Amino acid sequence: MSIDLGLLRITQLLSHLGNPHLNLKVLHVAGTNGKGSVCSYLSSVLQQSKYKIGKFTSPHLCHVRDSITINQKPIPSQEYQSIKTQLKQLDEKYSLKCTEFELMTATALSFFHQAECSWCILEVGLGGRLDATNVIPGINKICGITKIGLDHESFLGTDLASIAREKAGILVEDTPFVAVDGTNDAAVLKVVEEKAKHVGAEIVKTNPDTAAQFASTSSWGHVDLTQLPLNGEYQTTNVQVAVQMLDFMQRTKLISLNSSQVEHGIRGAEWPGRLQFLDYHYSPRKSTPVLFDGAHNGSAAIELAKYLNSEFRFSEEEPLTFVLAITNGKNLEPLLSHIIRPHDNVICTEFGSVEGMPWINAMHADELASRVKKYTENVKVDTDMLGILPQLAQSGPETKVVVCGSLYLVGQLLNVHYENT
Repeated sequence: MSIDLGLLRITQLLSHLGNPHLNLKVLHVAGTNGKGSVCSYLSSVLQQSKYKIGKFTSPHLCHVRDSITINQKPIPSQEYQSIKTQLKQLDEKYSLKCTEFELMTATALSFFHQAECSWCILEVGLGGRLDATNVIPGINKICGITKIGLDHESFLGTDLASIAREKAGILVEDTPFVAVDGTNDAAVLKVVEEKAKHVGAEIVKTNPDTAAQFASTSSWGHVDLTQLPLNGEYQTTNVQVAVQMLDFMQRTKLISLNSSQVEHGIRGAEWPGRLQFLDYHYSPRKSTPVLFDGAHNGSAAIELAKYLNSEFRFSEEEPLTFVLAITNGKNLEPLLSHIIRPHDNVICTEFGSVEGMPWINAMHADELASRVKKYTENVKVDTDMLGILPQLAQSGPETKVVVCGSLYLVGQLLNVHYENT
């Protein structure tokens, strides 16, 4: 099944299931980059109290069930298979022809309903207006919109305003509130403001100048947002989107948290595979330091480059070694131009098949290498993805390794790490 946006199929599927989504309270997050981080902050903070928090994010990192969690624990295999089988039977019985993502979304919504979750956090899969997660009625959800950039242009439009209109489509009638990353382009903010006004939603634009503290309008008084567990300059704006959503919930008495719980939850947030530096275990007793980042578009590459230049390179001339794989069909120019320098070394590889996403394929490593040579001549091809990092470890600790280009590559390599730790 390929990507086929629209709400009719999943709406019909859920109706045959008894419309479980109509009874959920949802935090809905759209954007190009930063969605997952915002979802992680929200989940971590809300779990500081008695709340049972469902979270649906995509794509999965290591295993397909990682996409559907309650209080950080993946949906049990038996329940996943049971719900998924039921949905596929309904899909076939009524000839709905749902996409794999629609089936996954319906599985998450059904599971959260059965578990009686206090709140459900939904990350938009693609776009927003026609994304399967957008079946939630406005009255039942609170929205956040992160940084919007150029990505998936063939589906969403070729300019920021067009893409913003699709992302802002999560603001449907009766949506009460949206927090939007205030560092967005003016054209993006204008679109979101107009959409919020149209549906009657209160809108708060985050202010990067107040990232150090959140005090002037906070329901909790002073909240320290300086001790962030996730790497990257952009996290100062991601955390503000999350905290503004939580602040609306607090002041409208939808939740009850104290400032200590908010701060502790923020500091405890985890979002693997995004600017994650760790000693990568490729066997139970062997490891090597590696930076992992799922950067796969121009905006994410800019942020990765900022981090590499400020935290990873000791000088302008210091070479880094990139292990790179790219999803077929991606626009390489915005990604490669920001992160690859002439003295860097690049190993081009290919990730394997992606569970639950048969339409996803890696660009052939030879083709990728030919494109990378525009930026550096130090390019090699190695399709033995799992053998690359153990081989690089022989070069010693002075070799600085960065794995990036695709979250699928990152996830499949991290899967080996977690199996060996």
